[in-house]
Amino acid sequence: MSNNEGINEQEQQHPLDYYKESIRLYYYNIVLHQHVEQITQERNEIKQKLQKFQALEDQESDLSMDDKRKRNRRSAVEIPRSHVCQIKNCNKSYGSEGSLMQHMKIKHGITLEKHMNFIL
Repeated sequence: MSNNEGINEQEQQHPLDYYKESIRLYYYNIVLHQHVEQITQERNEIKQKLQKFQALEDQESDLSMDDKRKRNRRSAVEIPRSHVCQIKNCNKSYGSEGSLMQHMKIKHGITLEKHMNFIL
């Protein structure tokens, strides 16, 4: 048997192997294509979630910028001064009880307990 005769015999035996291999590769290609489609779909879902997250983050930063803006405070003239200091010869009046208490503590040395005894 010569070398050429051996090759012809192998070629005659292999057509079925080539057919099986082509079928195997075809199915492998189908599975691979499905896997690529699945990964593409997951990637698109992640992109959508990222865009939603970035939109929420932008909204939060807009809200925080609103919080950081300068507050419009009332001027001293606009504040009604209904809390008046009861100390003799002191004509000071304040817009809140806390401000009056702070005045009494700093200027007159009177704390809340002493103030209650002073009034009563």
